[in-house]
Amino acid sequence: MKKVSLILFFACIFLAGCTKTITETEIKTEKYSTPFINVKDYGAVGDGEHDDTKAIQKALEAGNDIYFPEGKYLVTDSFDVKSKKIHGAGMDQSVIHSKANAPIFRIKASKNDIRDLGLRYEGWDQRKFKKRNAIQFEEQIAHSVFENLNIVSVYRGFYIAKGAENYAFSVNIRNIYVFQYAKNAIHLVPPKGGNTGSVIENVYTSNGLRDKRYEPNVVPFVFERASEMTLIQLNAEWANIEKAFQFDYCFNVVVISPHFEGNNLLKENSTLFDINHSNVKLIGGRAYDNEIEANSSLFTLKWNADVSTDTFYSEANEVKKGSLELLHTEHSEQNRLELTRFKTDNDKLLENPNLLNEDGIPVVTRLNDKSFFDGMGVQSFSSLPDPSEAWRGKMVLLESDSGDQVYLCKFSNGEYRWVEVFE
Repeated sequence: MKKVSLILFFACIFLAGCTKTITETEIKTEKYSTPFINVKDYGAVGDGEHDDTKAIQKALEAGNDIYFPEGKYLVTDSFDVKSKKIHGAGMDQSVIHSKANAPIFRIKASKNDIRDLGLRYEGWDQRKFKKRNAIQFEEQIAHSVFENLNIVSVYRGFYIAKGAENYAFSVNIRNIYVFQYAKNAIHLVPPKGGNTGSVIENVYTSNGLRDKRYEPNVVPFVFERASEMTLIQLNAEWANIEKAFQFDYCFNVVVISPHFEGNNLLKENSTLFDINHSNVKLIGGRAYDNEIEANSSLFTLKWNADVSTDTFYSEANEVKKGSLELLHTEHSEQNRLELTRFKTDNDKLLENPNLLNEDGIPVVTRLNDKSFFDGMGVQSFSSLPDPSEAWRGKMVLLESDSGDQVYLCKFSNGEYRWVEVFE
């Protein structure tokens, strides 16, 4: 009986062990992944002295998952990128240093992932090297990510090449630094078609402090024919800027919390926002410690620009020469600017500039708690605009020391005219 019990006991232990083994085998899964291709395994040295161009090219031809270990990789030509993952050990640890008057990466297909790298060119002044665009789109680029990149000493950081139907669709550009740029940090202007559905966030640009600055006038951010695009925390800082943002023929663009600091506005009609034939929503943002050295403005609207701004601060900006205006217009057909929760320490910016479109409608339709078109609240006009259909039924208040006058635009006997409203 004891023998039977012992046999049963050991049998149970054996079966339990088998059951456990079988269970572990069933739930165990292997991880299948393509091993990354280390550029040093293909001959790259990464010491900043040897030319690593051919070695990197071999690595790119060998597979789609490329890795740059820590090092400084000297190159003398561009690299064509077609649906690749290209990662480094960090934006300051893995640096590609180019001597070529050419892009570092030519993006020629969709579904790319480039991150954790430094991209820079030889020399300080890149104005003569107009092909030194760190990342250049040369196809219809979609579903791609560019992240954690330190871009230094370039003509442009990101650029869409001309001459073909190149554009950006559903592209994410985030956590980018662009220093010492001669023209633009980001210049996305498609030769044909349009850009759509992209998100660009946390981009910091700088050309140096005022006493040690890369001198050219620059336009940090340029967008054309873009739609359904979101820009989050784009910083135009410490540069001589002609325009900070330029939007041409862009629609349904949202700009969240842009920041302008330490800039010098040197040229006549310099501006923070140059908006032409575009529909832009601005949420938040701050202009701080900028120096004005020529007649400049926060906003410049051209032709048909529709801009809505909520919560924007303008503070501690010093006017050394010229003036700083809230708004400048050119070719004012159907421009519109609406500002709510606009705060400033410059009272002049709170004065309605009284600019009118060609049809007589005010360009500034709202400034904080004052409405300058809808209903009664058209105020602070020095003279009456031309009566027209657009003003029919609207009232204008003319303020003066001798007494306020209120006028109503009426239509009678086939013409529009202003009629004074008496007490």
